[in-house]
Amino acid sequence: MIDVITFISILLCSFLTPKIINFWFKKGTQEQAQRLPPGPPRWPIFGNLLQLGQLPHRDLASLCEKYGPLVYIRLGKVDCITTNDPDIIREILLQQWDLTIICRTWTKSLPLGPRTLAAVHLAYNCGDVALAPLGPKWKRMRRICMEHLLTTKRLESFASHRVNEAQHLVKNVWTLAQKGDAINLREVLGTFSMNNVTRMLLGKQYFGSEFAGRDEAMEFMHITHELFWLLGLIYLGDYFPLWRWVDPFGCEKKMRDVEKRVDDFHTKIIEEHRQRNRKQEDNDQTEMDFVDILLSLPGEDGKKAHG
Repeated sequence: MIDVITFISILLCSFLTPKIINFWFKKGTQEQAQRLPPGPPRWPIFGNLLQLGQLPHRDLASLCEKYGPLVYIRLGKVDCITTNDPDIIREILLQQWDLTIICRTWTKSLPLGPRTLAAVHLAYNCGDVALAPLGPKWKRMRRICMEHLLTTKRLESFASHRVNEAQHLVKNVWTLAQKGDAINLREVLGTFSMNNVTRMLLGKQYFGSEFAGRDEAMEFMHITHELFWLLGLIYLGDYFPLWRWVDPFGCEKKMRDVEKRVDDFHTKIIEEHRQRNRKQEDNDQTEMDFVDILLSLPGEDGKKAHG
């Protein structure tokens, strides 16, 4: 009799235990889901990745219009929250929320930033001011930009360069108009904008009559186009780690190649500025570009970058 009772007890336990575990697992999952913003249904393995097309920003905007200002989606193994609400975006940027606390409130697996493989390879392991996570390093980089690059005095010091670029713009458009050629406004205005930026940052004009040199200008154009294309690419290896082992389209190899070209380009620019600064003992502050300013600032060890 005891053996029968024991057998029945074991049978009931073996039957009920999985049910109880499954019940509590579902309950915990539902409670966690209640703390997440609403979102579209997800496919197994792929999540919502198949719902993003060639223009993912438009797809994400459509999801926000359908489900609300905050939308939870899952891309492969990565949990994400997206928004298109200007007030929420402004509050995040201005108030500088502690994203770690927010993510722990919603879900432990939410990423703290756009740490994609392209950002790791092409932005020095997410170390630039645009992609670095919130923290002391990012605040220091932002302070350097605000104090040395985006000040009124600094912007006014480049006023003559902007006037010069505007003159080149008008002259170029006038020449094309006299010849009866079509004017590509996107190309003309893009050249104007890029020259203003590169003069302020690098001290060089890469397009126009006074450009740095055809080979260097072409290299700069190719690097810039490939860099932004790869940074905006939806790479499946970011969401499916096994995909990186195959990499059938060679995207990661392309990232490494562009990474080396970017690093070589930056090294060349820095060395040119160092050599120029050695030759010029009295360097006029108004003629310094952003690379000169960075080289003059003390590093983390308290020493200047150019020694």
